[in-house]
Amino acid sequence: MTLEELKTEAKKHGYNLIKQKEKIYLQPCVCGCNQRAKWYGTYGSVTLKCKRCGRSAAGDTELDAKKQWNSMVEEWAKQENTTR
Repeated sequence: MTLEELKTEAKKHGYNLIKQKEKIYLQPCVCGCNQRAKWYGTYGSVTLKCKRCGRSAAGDTELDAKKQWNSMVEEWAKQENTTR
């Protein structure tokens, strides 16, 4: 059964097929803390801030903020590995 056939069959029975949202799990902060404060700004922006050291990452949406957080942690880990 193709996707289009599945959609029409589901529609016949009163269902809609909805794609699941991407799940992003946050990595621990570079200081080792796993607690973050979530700040909502104007126009829907979101900032994640470490409760111990204060490092933060911001994005236009919560998903963007989570991606920025994980990339910040990965970049810091790369820098630490190259300096040692």
